[in-house]
Amino acid sequence: MKVFISCTNGLAGAAQDAQEMVSRVGHQLGFRNMGIYVYDSRNESNESLSSRYDGIIASISAGDIVFFQHPTWNQLKFEEGLIDRIKAYGGRIVIVVHDVEALMIESSRFMLGYVIGLFNSAEVLVVPSYAMKAFLQDNGIREDMKFVVQELWDYITDIRFPQAPRFQREIHFAGNPSKFLFPQQWNYDVPLKVYTAEQCTGKNVQVMGWMVPDSLLLELSKGGFGLVWYGNDYWHQYMKYNNTIKLSAYLAAGIPVIVPRGISNQYLIEENHLGMVVDSLDEAVERVGNMEETEYQEYVGQVRNFAPLLRNGYFIKKFLIDAVQMLLRADVTDILLSDEVE
Repeated sequence: MKVFISCTNGLAGAAQDAQEMVSRVGHQLGFRNMGIYVYDSRNESNESLSSRYDGIIASISAGDIVFFQHPTWNQLKFEEGLIDRIKAYGGRIVIVVHDVEALMIESSRFMLGYVIGLFNSAEVLVVPSYAMKAFLQDNGIREDMKFVVQELWDYITDIRFPQAPRFQREIHFAGNPSKFLFPQQWNYDVPLKVYTAEQCTGKNVQVMGWMVPDSLLLELSKGGFGLVWYGNDYWHQYMKYNNTIKLSAYLAAGIPVIVPRGISNQYLIEENHLGMVVDSLDEAVERVGNMEETEYQEYVGQVRNFAPLLRNGYFIKKFLIDAVQMLLRADVTDILLSDEVE
C-alpha cells in the first residue's frame, strides 16, 4: 500500500501555502506526491481530460490511499472526475477540506449540495473544525462518514527568535484593508500595525508593507498582540467553520492573540490561555489599553508552551496519521476530543 497526497500548483497566497505545507508534512511521513495544476478546464475535451486524469494518477494502484486536498480551485466537475478515476483504479479517498467555497463566498451558496456530494465520495473527511463537522452532518453528508477534525493550522518554521516578546500596547494585523475594511476606519489610541502592500488611511495605523513569512514572524515576535478579525458579517459567520493561517502565524511568532467570539478555535484559545476572545474591536482596544505587564507575560508564557506544536507541524501530522488509522482500523470510527466542543 502506498499513500499519496495531492498538491495544487499555480495558486497564490495562503491557499498555495496551505497546500504546500500539508504536502511537505505528508512527504515527511512517507507520502508520495500527486501534483495538480489549477487551470480552466471548461473547454477541454473529454478525451483530453481523461488523458490528464490518467497522467495525474499514473502511479496509483488498487488499495493505495490518496489524500485529496480540497478545493483545488479547479472546476468542481474536474475534482469529481479525478476522484472517480482514482476510485475506478481502486484508490481509497481521504478528502482534506481547507475551505468550502459554498460557505466562504455568499454568491456560491448554490453549490453546497454539489460539494457535499463530492465529499460523500470519500471514506474519511478531514475538516477544519467541530462546527464544520456538525454543519455537514446536518446538511446531507452520509451517516457513516468518518471524520477527523484539524482544529488549527500549523505555521512551520525553524526560526530561532532572538528575544521574548516585549509588553507593548499595540496590535498587529496581517491582511489587506481593501478586504477587511476596519483598518481604514481605525480611530483608536492603541496603534495598529498592518502588514500589507496597500495604503491605509485609518488613524494611528502604521503600514508595515508586505513581508515574506520569516520576516513577518521576526517582526511580530517583538511584542504586542496579533489580531484576527473580519470584513463583513458573512465572513464573521464563516469563521465559525474555517481555520485561518494568520492566527497560527501570530502564535508561532510567540505573541498572544485577539479573536472574535464564535471563531472555530475559540475553545483552544480559551483553554490554553493564548489570548483574548472579544465581542468587538472597542472591547479589544479597551482591554489592551488597560492591560498590565504581568497579565501580558502570563499570556506570553502560555503561547511559548503551545507554539512548538505549530512550528513543527504537529496538527497536520496528527490529522494525517489519524485519517490513516481511521481508514484502516475497523475499531476506529471517530477521532476527536469531545463531541461537545464547538
